[in-house]
Amino acid sequence: MAFASEVALAMRSGVVGVGLVGLIGALAMLHGCSADEKPKPRQVAPVVRDVPPPLRGTVGTEASLLNVRPVLISGYGVVVGLKGTGGQQLDEGIAAVVEREMGLRGITGSADYKWGGVDNITPRELLRDKNVAVVLVQAAVAPAAPKGFRFDVYVKALNASSLEGGRLWSTDLQLGQVRPSGGPKARVIARAGGPIFINPFADPGKEGLGVTATSGRVLGGGEMIQPLPLEFVLDNNFHARAKAITSAINSRFPDETPERAPVARGRSGQTVELSIPEEYRGDPVRFLELVQYVQIDGPLERYAQRYVEGAKAEPYLSNELSLCMEALGEQTLPIVRELYEYNEIAPRMAALRAGARLSDPLAAEPLNRVVKIARGAERLDAIALLGEINAGPTVDIGLREFLKQPQLLIRIGAYEALAQRAERARLNRLIREQYTNPDPNAIRLSPSALQVLAESDIPAGSLQGVSRKRLDGEFFLDRVEGGDPLVYVTQQGTPRLVVFGDEPKLVKPLLVSAWDDRLLIDAESENAPIRLMYRDWKSGFVTKQEVDADLTKLIEFFAHKPTPEDPRPGLGMSYSEVVGALYAIHRSGGMNANFATERDRLMAALNSLSAGTRRERPETTTDRPEVVVLESPAAAPVKPQGEEGLKPIVIPIPREVKKK
Repeated sequence: MAFASEVALAMRSGVVGVGLVGLIGALAMLHGCSADEKPKPRQVAPVVRDVPPPLRGTVGTEASLLNVRPVLISGYGVVVGLKGTGGQQLDEGIAAVVEREMGLRGITGSADYKWGGVDNITPRELLRDKNVAVVLVQAAVAPAAPKGFRFDVYVKALNASSLEGGRLWSTDLQLGQVRPSGGPKARVIARAGGPIFINPFADPGKEGLGVTATSGRVLGGGEMIQPLPLEFVLDNNFHARAKAITSAINSRFPDETPERAPVARGRSGQTVELSIPEEYRGDPVRFLELVQYVQIDGPLERYAQRYVEGAKAEPYLSNELSLCMEALGEQTLPIVRELYEYNEIAPRMAALRAGARLSDPLAAEPLNRVVKIARGAERLDAIALLGEINAGPTVDIGLREFLKQPQLLIRIGAYEALAQRAERARLNRLIREQYTNPDPNAIRLSPSALQVLAESDIPAGSLQGVSRKRLDGEFFLDRVEGGDPLVYVTQQGTPRLVVFGDEPKLVKPLLVSAWDDRLLIDAESENAPIRLMYRDWKSGFVTKQEVDADLTKLIEFFAHKPTPEDPRPGLGMSYSEVVGALYAIHRSGGMNANFATERDRLMAALNSLSAGTRRERPETTTDRPEVVVLESPAAAPVKPQGEEGLKPIVIPIPREVKKK
């Protein structure tokens, strides 16, 4: 009524024109209606995904993870420790960026750098020094990587002919592709630095056969310092459902401490923010895979039975249902164990995978049986799972038997499982020693420091048959007992040389020549001493030394750099140089051991996947084709292979698959 009176007054006073009378009347009618009737809320149909029935109700069927694709990070860095191969012409824009960064880090003309004679010079003079190079540093990392996560970085020289022997100074890595001066700097999220690993099968300081020394990798040299945000976005904007998802994730991953926020934090009715739990800091990808299969509603036992029946009925969903079982947690293991002895391999492996990752000791014996009778991928999966499970010394004893197998994939898989178990046993021992030490003045290390120590030093004589030492801070040397001698080289992640077998050694008579005779090793007869001559390509210094026939001692001699604190003789070779020297010895027939790299392992794995005719639904473990990867310990001769340079394809892979 008040609104109508105001309209009439306005018309009488002439304020409102005649042309607006109709519009005002319509508004009046609407106003009158609103007084009598409330507007009805608009019904919005919720988004419902088409997913298999056994998977319904999991987080990943109602929400999507954002920003989980790998992203490019990059920066310009400085490499030091070269010998006359750097200091070439450099783009002025790039030089300006590097000089500015050096200034921010306190690098001035008065600084003493102590790298290959580089000291007391200005940043511009430093960039022109022949022992220094500017490089483009790049890496691809997942935003899920937590703070402190380590990864490989790739470097490419911008003003050097070789990066051999170089070390990357600490370099900031920003989002996207770094650009010369003139544009805004993107957000810095990581840092990189460390020794550069280049192609180890080429002569240091030289190029040829398509092999380049102007690019390489810093293995494990990157470190995440500012993780990117990670979050779920719900298909439907429902506060109650977002709260339920948050509660379900935090119940499954109770990682909250006074210093840490909960793993899941609801931000709105449609967004849930995540962080990586401490348990998964070393493997954030696995956490992201698992969290999507957390069941939102209970009771959990009902869902465990649903997953078990689903694996039996629909084996093609075994991988997803295994993650569902694992995401339910330990309380549902009594139901999951129903599949441990199931006669069909896919459902059985689904349950055993979940059980092993939930540390169920009852999964150990069924996994051992799978290793003994299975073929192909299931056998390798079972070995890897035995490395994760806590089931006492019987697992270690069983895995050590597989170290004697002739197949490369089986042997390397058993070693990695045993090394993982040895690291865990070493960590538990260090924790126990620290907390039982009665000395109140004893140094107390943080959990992360204890973890690093456990992974860096494994004493000999362990139940797992694996020992480890760090050689001059450059790389790890692992010694593995049992089986025929073998040298295995890692090419990503943590640099490691792994020496397998009983009494790996040089064989006499012996003549090895490598790198244009810069490395010579000879023994004229069975009883003659082994003499070595090495001319350093950087300094030209010549070392002559009698060496031990023991292969592990020879590796230590190659890597050790004499210092006043440790004056033992050594050549101070880099990781890539040590690998190249061992490869030269192997090609000359100078060792009683085979030689294999991660590349050989990858090729063998691809061969095993492509060999034989695969069935849609194999019924038992023996229905899979058996693939013999390493037929005998005899190595095949290796020749240069075109543009790809010298490749250590020394593990013979038969063309035909053996069948029983």
